[in-house]
Amino acid sequence: MAHTSIDARESLARLREGNGRFSSGTTRHPHSDEDRRLDLSSGQEPFAAVLSCADSRVPPEIVFDCGLGDLFVVRSAGQMVENAILASLEFAVHELSVPLILVLGHEGCGAVAAAESLTKQRTSGTPLALLPGHLNALAEQISRRLGSGGGEAHVGTSSLSGEPEPASQAAVNAAAARAEVSARSPLIRAAHEAGELALAHAVYDLETGHVTFAVEKTTTAPSNSELADHPPHTWIKARG
Repeated sequence: MAHTSIDARESLARLREGNGRFSSGTTRHPHSDEDRRLDLSSGQEPFAAVLSCADSRVPPEIVFDCGLGDLFVVRSAGQMVENAILASLEFAVHELSVPLILVLGHEGCGAVAAAESLTKQRTSGTPLALLPGHLNALAEQISRRLGSGGGEAHVGTSSLSGEPEPASQAAVNAAAARAEVSARSPLIRAAHEAGELALAHAVYDLETGHVTFAVEKTTTAPSNSELADHPPHTWIKARG
């Protein structure tokens, strides 16, 4: 069993720093050479697990300027949380001891747009325009997520009045996915409650390349769950 040697605070810092390089056009493309590949042939020690959308424009390894073996990435359209997704994340927690799970949403998400369209059709009373295959079921699931509000979904900047701006639907969806991961996996929830694992969600801007993070601050003692010096039960809003 592999274990990364860093905690959630450093894991988050690496993600922020990597995204800063990516969004500013100063990427280093680390851990991409032959030596790194050979080193990893005997095992892996990713410093974070990332659940992201399947959208081709949001590859986490590139967005965070990471390389081979750095991130344990699981992807699904709209960050849907199905059994295979949960099992993959549980493997990252139980077998690889990642200190952080980040749910990464993005603006301009087609799955979220489909869900919003479905909701508007229902509200207006117009006949539903069904999508082909399993796409309609996906839109239905995300529509229910958005209708529930997604829990603590505050990702963004503050308005001139000092109050947080309303969360985008992409942020609401990402927050709901993060909550589902914890709610549906006793293994992940136990690691989180024990302070061994931090959970966070974030939103990627397709135009700027910036990732905006919302990081939970809990009252548990270990530093893995306490990622910044803020009052308990608050959300840290910071641009990467």
